[in-house]
Amino acid sequence: MTTDIFTSSAVDLVIFTVVDSDKLSKQLWDDSLVSFGPYRPKSPEGLSLFVVTLPADEALYPNLHGQRVLPGGYLGKDETLAEASRRIAKQRLGLSLNTKIRQLGTFDEPNRDPRGRVLSFAYWAMVDFVEIRKYLGGRDQIGLELVNSHHYMNTFAKENFPLYHYDGVCRFGNRTMPSPSALRGHAKTLTDHLPGGRILGLDHDQMVFYAWRALRHAFTGKLDPFRFLGLNPLGLEFRISELHEFTEICRGETIQRDYFKRQLLKNETYLLNTGKTDRSRPGKPTQLYKHINDNLDVTDTE
Repeated sequence: MTTDIFTSSAVDLVIFTVVDSDKLSKQLWDDSLVSFGPYRPKSPEGLSLFVVTLPADEALYPNLHGQRVLPGGYLGKDETLAEASRRIAKQRLGLSLNTKIRQLGTFDEPNRDPRGRVLSFAYWAMVDFVEIRKYLGGRDQIGLELVNSHHYMNTFAKENFPLYHYDGVCRFGNRTMPSPSALRGHAKTLTDHLPGGRILGLDHDQMVFYAWRALRHAFTGKLDPFRFLGLNPLGLEFRISELHEFTEICRGETIQRDYFKRQLLKNETYLLNTGKTDRSRPGKPTQLYKHINDNLDVTDTE
């Protein structure tokens, strides 16, 4: 019987948020709290998808000097994984994780943690930016790392291939579509093999990638993405174009606008036409919609 028994179990959190870049610039008091990598837009460009990060604890990880990681901690003796996730979110971020949280999987590569054998049980969720912005910065230097934006997607397409060759792209990886000859299936590419290289320390790039792949399911078929995620970041009333943008950024692909609207209004039952029009932008007034469930957690967009 082996005597090499591991005892360490960790929980790491992939917490996404979506925010309009113009709103981000107006409500953020320190630009260093947000990392775009080399993909910072020159002007406001609409919605972007981010993940919450922290500086690596150099007392625990002296080899991760200057790197950032996902919020995480150890599993308590008398708590479930879900309970540990919410406790860690509160302790590390100050965040009461009241939204839906889902288990991503177990990361068990024997050498994944330089401290020794540590299993990580990863969870993911999406949280309103309104909540997260309260805790950005501070002593713990809580920040945001860009996962996806139209600027990134457009740059990627120019430097590689058109986006229709891919089953979604983001900064943390992508998957190519199968070849027409069916001799090759989907093939994923992670940050180790992307021009920018690794973004976060440890194996946290992989966690973000697989959490993003899970996030994409919220926008598949007839699913109600707001109910799936447990929140509506678009506000009480919104344009179809805003939902279209939200879908593209989270899925990491472009969707023809008229097709998106036709399919949405034909198949989906989670939207209600408010009977109001939005005249705040140039051009033709646009119909406003709302979620069928007024009790769903809705971001205050004011």
